[in-house]
Amino acid sequence: MFESTWNLFCSVRFAVVLILILAAATTLGTILPQISPGLRNFPLDYADFMSRAQVRFGAATGVMEWTGLFDLYNSFWFRLLIVLICYSIIICTLNRWGPTLRLINPQTVRSSEAFLNSLNERAQFSGVPLAPAAAAATLTSALKRSRYRVLEETAPSGEVYLYADRDRWSKMVTFFSHAALVLLIITAAGLTQVGWREQSVFMAPGQPLKLGHGTDFTVRQTNFRIEKFAGSNDVKEYWCDLTITRGGQDVVKKTIRVNDPLRYEDINFFLVQYQEVADFRAFDAGGHALPTNAMGEAGPINDPTADALQPRLMQFSQKDSDGLPMDLVQIKRPGQDTVTLQVSNYTNTPRGDNENPALFVQAFVGKQFDKPVYRDFIPRQGPLTIAALPGLQFQFGRNTATVMEIAEDYGLSPIAFWFVIMTIGFALSLYITFTRCWVRIAPVAGDPVRCDITLAGLAEKNKITFEAEFEKLALRARDYLVKATGEADHSATDTGGRVAVAAAGGES
Repeated sequence: MFESTWNLFCSVRFAVVLILILAAATTLGTILPQISPGLRNFPLDYADFMSRAQVRFGAATGVMEWTGLFDLYNSFWFRLLIVLICYSIIICTLNRWGPTLRLINPQTVRSSEAFLNSLNERAQFSGVPLAPAAAAATLTSALKRSRYRVLEETAPSGEVYLYADRDRWSKMVTFFSHAALVLLIITAAGLTQVGWREQSVFMAPGQPLKLGHGTDFTVRQTNFRIEKFAGSNDVKEYWCDLTITRGGQDVVKKTIRVNDPLRYEDINFFLVQYQEVADFRAFDAGGHALPTNAMGEAGPINDPTADALQPRLMQFSQKDSDGLPMDLVQIKRPGQDTVTLQVSNYTNTPRGDNENPALFVQAFVGKQFDKPVYRDFIPRQGPLTIAALPGLQFQFGRNTATVMEIAEDYGLSPIAFWFVIMTIGFALSLYITFTRCWVRIAPVAGDPVRCDITLAGLAEKNKITFEAEFEKLALRARDYLVKATGEADHSATDTGGRVAVAAAGGES
């Protein structure tokens, strides 16, 4: 089982299949709409997202949601695919480690005549008037002039063998690039576990927010803006202004958009979603503000830090019987029964910029929640007055809160570092070629001061370029041999010697 698994992960075909699946998955993640981080914490917004997906994809929506295609990069199968690719890279690298080390550090220098003759790039020098040892020293100088490392071995029969290689370190570059790729993936995954992350942070308009986590500054959201498509109520883009305040001074201001966060001291503020809210105040007949309390489904919500006379922010975090966003607020009247308002937000009902929001109000006095004294929309402009509640005025103002994702991270520097290492490694492995040459120097029978020489070379890639380089190397070796004999140029031929260079299957 272990051997079969090892061989599977070492298979190039399996690696190609994994890469193709990853490419297809990434393409799907680009084409298909993806759920914003933290959107599941807002049932109404999530339901709206799924309803729009249902219109677009029909009956396939349920299957797509179950398989995680709307949150693809956080799905189990996508993460499993990343893990499998990392395992494949690691196992392939380990599998190639031993053979690569043996390749760049050969155990023997000798080469057979059949092997040399099988190589396309080959040069032969016959009857060279030099002893094998002198010829070996001459060819070693020629090879080193071309930046080759040279190893030498002499056989008992008198034959001398040379092995030369150049840029053998390039064979190790692939290990560094593969390691950098794995570390890049691990670093990207690890950064999500470093620092802290707060999702679905509700930011009320204009109200400073303390982050905690040892920070000593506040952030507030102001001036939210929405752009809609011409002639439509569909949102095209939205953005808001964020201000960082420290020590009573505003230190940073920025207009943020989706995917364009504010970054301050390794803390990112991402705009995820927006939520329509309303400012609410109640006044008596003399124009004095009345204290208000927020209400939950089980009763009043007592917040000792809130000023009961300040505008009450209605977040519409509950639902009414029709499934619409709803909120409850209680107005305290000195010496009289409290008034409770149930306010439903008709978010899809358009209103002008200078008009009140589309809010439907039910008013109850005391605990008579089965007998509303008012049940209608608020006026488009001006305060709400109720005949059954003389002397009271209710003011509603339109506003927008934002939903943020706030995270401390160390940026992309660690990921960029490994990406640069990986890119450099891949570039070097593509453009630097590991080349090898073998030389066999055999003494001529009956004449110990003459020898026959075979020089052959091999390049793993860029073979056309190496063909020209080998031709230059062969001519340099010839010139060095001629010079070593102390004779005139081409004297080897005059004394019966013969030089032949075989390149790409032909001789010249």
